[in-house]
Amino acid sequence: MSEPLVIIERRNDGVAVLTLNRPSARTAVNVDMATAIVDAVEAAQDARCIVITGADPAFCAGLDLRNLGTDKLVDLPRFIDAVAHSEVPTIAAVNGAAVGAGMSLALASDIIIAGESAYFLPSFARLGLVPDAGITFHLARRIGGGRSLSSLMLAEKIDAKTALNWGLAYAVVPDAEVVARAQAVARRLATGPCAVLGQIRSLHASTFDNSLQEQLRAERSAQEMTLETHDCVEGVRAFFEKREPNFSEH
Repeated sequence: MSEPLVIIERRNDGVAVLTLNRPSARTAVNVDMATAIVDAVEAAQDARCIVITGADPAFCAGLDLRNLGTDKLVDLPRFIDAVAHSEVPTIAAVNGAAVGAGMSLALASDIIIAGESAYFLPSFARLGLVPDAGITFHLARRIGGGRSLSSLMLAEKIDAKTALNWGLAYAVVPDAEVVARAQAVARRLATGPCAVLGQIRSLHASTFDNSLQEQLRAERSAQEMTLETHDCVEGVRAFFEKREPNFSEH
């Protein structure tokens, strides 16, 4: 019996670790892998945070080029949408290469933590392809329009240090520690106020489309919805009692 294309590890701290498991192909995404990612992300929605990583030696080498020209290729972006619209926070633990659609996958996550030898490569133009899988959307929002356009047109490798300096990655750690660091950040999110984190993610996603006045109204509406929740009451109470809050709502 073959191993699953995505291994799901459910931890007792509320974190689900999804390991893309196609090491012989450097976790290149074919139709089956895309479907497996969607299924795994949907199955992990009962967690409080999701960590996505790849089986060594790579995070994800992008689209399996043997899928080019197939009529099923149109279905591949579904795995990007599943990550980007996850109901719970997502963290990409980038071990090794994140190339093409693999870079798109990392960018679809909320937070990126990279190993020191990891790199990001928007390789599409090198192959005579238009960048896809959401990278034109997410990269510009992550590092700014100028750097994004240059990166996509030149298709140059972005090493971990540069990714950190540009704001593409949240943190860079020794290779052996990348998943552990991602799990530590995930635990912090998992013990946080889930409803509030959801509102933050939603507001952040809309900020590039709204005017200032529209965003102010959206923030006020979100704030009004949270003021009477357990998490808000607990957070304020913990502040005055000089202790760590105990958030419990999912």
